[in-house]
Amino acid sequence: MQLVSVDKRRFYLHKSDPYDDPLFHYIFLRRISLVKLVDGTYKDASSQAFREWVTNLDTSYHLPTSVIGPHPCPTIVREFQSIIGKEMRKQGMEKWGGKPHVLIACVGGGSNAMGLFHEFINDKDIRLIGVESSGHGLESGRHSATLSKGHVGVYHGAMSYLLQDDGGQILCPHSIGVGLECPGVGPELSYLKESKRAEFHADEEALHDTEHESVQI
Repeated sequence: MQLVSVDKRRFYLHKSDPYDDPLFHYIFLRRISLVKLVDGTYKDASSQAFREWVTNLDTSYHLPTSVIGPHPCPTIVREFQSIIGKEMRKQGMEKWGGKPHVLIACVGGGSNAMGLFHEFINDKDIRLIGVESSGHGLESGRHSATLSKGHVGVYHGAMSYLLQDDGGQILCPHSIGVGLECPGVGPELSYLKESKRAEFHADEEALHDTEHESVQI
C-alpha cells in the first residue's frame, strides 16, 4: 500500500493488497472517501504514489512504507523499523546474556532487514544475512532476488540494486510474499552488500541449508 493525497484521501494499492478483505474495509474505508486501486504490482502502486506526491506537493503527504525512494524516506523508515534490532539486543541480553552470532532477515524492499541489521552494523563479529525470494527460480526471470541478480541503477530517486533489463528498464518482480514483490532495494542495504558487511542469498539456498542442517525429532 502506498500513500494518499490528503485532500482526496486517496490510497494507492497494488493487486496483491487485501482490497477485498472485510477487515481492510472496516479499518480503512471508514476513514477515507476514495481508494484508488492500481491494477498492477508494487512497482506500479509506488510509482503512482510518487507521481501524485510530486505533482501536488501542497495537498499531498507521502507515507513511505519501505527503505526505498529519495532521502529522507529510507532513513525515516529505517529509524522506525530499528525497534526490531533494539528489541533483539535487549532480549538477547536477557535470555542468554549476550549478542547473537548471526542475524537473518527476509529482503524485499529492505525495511525488515534494515530494521534488524541497523542496531548491529558496528558489531563486526555478528554475521548479517539477507534472504531474498527465488520465485520460480533465479534463472526464470520471475523472482525478487534484487541483490543476488540485480544491477546498480536509479529508481525513485535513489541509487541502489535493481531488477532491470539491458536497457535499464525496471523488470516486474515475482514473489508469493506481497512484501517481497519489489524491483528495488534500499540504498543502505546496497551499501552493506558492496562493503561486504552483509551477505545475501536466495530463499532456495536457505531452504536447502535448512533441510541439510535440520534434525528430525
